[in-house]
Amino acid sequence: MAKKTKSLHKFLNRVDHFIADIELIDVLAIASADGALSTDVGAHLFTAVDRGRHPTLARRKNSDHNRRLAVRHLKTSLCSGFIKDLYEDFSEYMQAILEAAARNGVNPNRLIGSHKINMEANELLAAGGWDNVVHLVARSIFRKLEDERNTKSLIQSMDAKLGLEIDMSILDAALPYFELRHLLVHHDGIADADFCQRFPTFSATVGSKISVEFVMTSSARNAIIALAKHFDSKVVQNQLVSDAEYH
Repeated sequence: MAKKTKSLHKFLNRVDHFIADIELIDVLAIASADGALSTDVGAHLFTAVDRGRHPTLARRKNSDHNRRLAVRHLKTSLCSGFIKDLYEDFSEYMQAILEAAARNGVNPNRLIGSHKINMEANELLAAGGWDNVVHLVARSIFRKLEDERNTKSLIQSMDAKLGLEIDMSILDAALPYFELRHLLVHHDGIADADFCQRFPTFSATVGSKISVEFVMTSSARNAIIALAKHFDSKVVQNQLVSDAEYH
């Protein structure tokens, strides 16, 4: 079994839980389509709906069409949420690695590079120990990288600071899904010209909403997990973190 960090283990576990949620809604969609969750003569969309507890669902007319709409909306919401969480969780993973590497004594000049930070003396004194100071510094560096608002640049900067020399083709394969998260958060998933031009194989149309469904989440998961595992393998190979950081 390949050696991995605790940070990667945590990331993979979170992804697994979200994927289980998406698989569950897919199971429920299949069950609903087969009539397992409702009857044609029932008062509500689904047999278990209680008017007092589920007033919004209770107001909807009992029909196959309305059931499909309700299930589809939930499925799309979960899939969109998963794309957003993938970005957040991968960012959390990188920040944890940055902090672990700093704690383990990675070259501070390379770590800081052009991203100079200033901290007040009282902030450092209030940190209450070296590990907490390292946490503050690592968090500040990562925040500076995030402030540049360029996901590819952020990961490339992490690569340079840690001296990993990651395979850019693996990053490029994951990048459309990171950028899709930006569209989902800021533009309701509607593709703009920049996204369509940068990722032509995505087959998005300018001004149209990108369909985020079961197959899309599987592709996103595979691409971003591949990047995380590759990134982590380079961290392990270069012995950037202490033995205590391994799972």
